[in-house]
Amino acid sequence: MSHQVDVAGFHTEATRLLALQVPPQDVHWSAAPAQSVDEEPLETARAAIRNRAARAIIPQSFIRMSELVVLHRDPERFDLLYRTLWRLIYEPELKNDFADKDMAHLRQMAQSVRRDIQKMKTKLVFRQLTVKGESVPVAQYEPVHFIAEAVGGWLAGRAPDGWILLTPDRSLRWNGEHLLSAPAVAPPPAPQLTWDDSQLAAILEALPWV
Repeated sequence: MSHQVDVAGFHTEATRLLALQVPPQDVHWSAAPAQSVDEEPLETARAAIRNRAARAIIPQSFIRMSELVVLHRDPERFDLLYRTLWRLIYEPELKNDFADKDMAHLRQMAQSVRRDIQKMKTKLVFRQLTVKGESVPVAQYEPVHFIAEAVGGWLAGRAPDGWILLTPDRSLRWNGEHLLSAPAVAPPPAPQLTWDDSQLAAILEALPWV
């Protein structure tokens, strides 16, 4: 999964930081792959117990909201999420404060992602293309947020025979059993609105699916 939308990775790291009582101002979040921590003495039994204790007090409503906010394109989303999570732990009444700016901002971001997912689901248009001798439905879409995997998982359950989805963030292919990933495919240069069939077929032939 893309590091841009690594929901599980954020939850794991946020829980670890909470267990260590690391305040938000001491954390710099990045969507880049994490550095090796093999020499960092954190994965001990004691650290694991602290992690479980920290996880137990995270409100479920925050977890559900964060699953959407992580998909938002705002580069400051991880900082906002952890700052708000820290405050929720030490200010439990915050979850009911609808006037709080951080909470309001997170709700707006989650709603924006939710709308983008719904829009993408209804706007996708597939066309049949021959890729390496196989006829495959192919769609191109440019989402507002990092929602390709979310929509791809939904689509796999509704179009089980296979398809290819291309976005400027990443490419996805459902082969009927596995959801495969490949690099992004940018839209064609203006004024061309979409790649023609021969151009797109050549692009698809070159994609390294994993």
